[in-house]
Amino acid sequence: MYVTAHSRNRDAESTIARCKAVRADHVCLSVAGVSGAGETGVADAGEVRDFVGRLRDAGIETPVAILWFGNDPKIVLDPSGDQRYIDDRRRTLDAFGQAGIGAVLHYIDLAQSSDPDDDERYWDGLLRVFRPLVAAAEDANVHLANHAIWRCIPEPLRSEALAEGVTMADYRHYAPKGWRGPYLLTDHTHIQRLIDSVPSAHNGACFCTGMHIMGGDVPALVDVFKGRIHYSQMRDLRGRWPAAEEVFLGTGELDFADILRRLDAAGYRGGLGPEHLGQPSRPDQDLEAEAIAFVQTKLAEVGAARV
Repeated sequence: MYVTAHSRNRDAESTIARCKAVRADHVCLSVAGVSGAGETGVADAGEVRDFVGRLRDAGIETPVAILWFGNDPKIVLDPSGDQRYIDDRRRTLDAFGQAGIGAVLHYIDLAQSSDPDDDERYWDGLLRVFRPLVAAAEDANVHLANHAIWRCIPEPLRSEALAEGVTMADYRHYAPKGWRGPYLLTDHTHIQRLIDSVPSAHNGACFCTGMHIMGGDVPALVDVFKGRIHYSQMRDLRGRWPAAEEVFLGTGELDFADILRRLDAAGYRGGLGPEHLGQPSRPDQDLEAEAIAFVQTKLAEVGAARV
């Protein structure tokens, strides 16, 4: 396993400088960061190859890039747009594959209907789109690390929600201004369903310790997703939704030594991306640099395989 920095820089030299500053020789790139895809929705193969090549020449590997599914329910409810959506995603996946980016951190941020009776209709549409999407990933030799949206409520909304007695049962109908939920895919069972419904070696999971937010038993989930993990994210938390709050690695409720031992035993050899690290305690604190050092130290402590 190895630790990845996260970069949204549009400039390769800035990305290189940042990776060196945090002592990371692997980086997870956003689509908007590697090309003009932030505006067009489609990554340009030449720009991606050039960007990745410049990083590689500096000794920095780019094993994974970020892609968002899209929040608009029309994506799954209106088949008339399927072909354009798939074509755009295919071009982006092809661009990644040509550049040697082997995995996509694929956030499924599709909005959830307020009516539970709509869920299966949404799922039918999601799977209709996902089948050709997975086929495109196979053709590009890119692995989808699918990630549902388990997000902490930001302050002051969190305190207000707790004071109002909001519970996990209220998730579907909790939608105040400043909160971007609810989402159709919210916990690990939805990722299981997605990859079981479209079976492929290229359709898998992002093993994110944030699954704790929505009630997941994170260490036990290593075995649930064993052999299907294409990327992993490390974050620490206190509490479950809606009380969940982000804290720095090692100061919350998760046992990272146990998690890393289990990932190693499961044969996982991919990236570990620290994220959602809480609030800095001083203005000059670099939480990402400290988190990367934390994970690297834990890997050494547990004797996990390094690649």
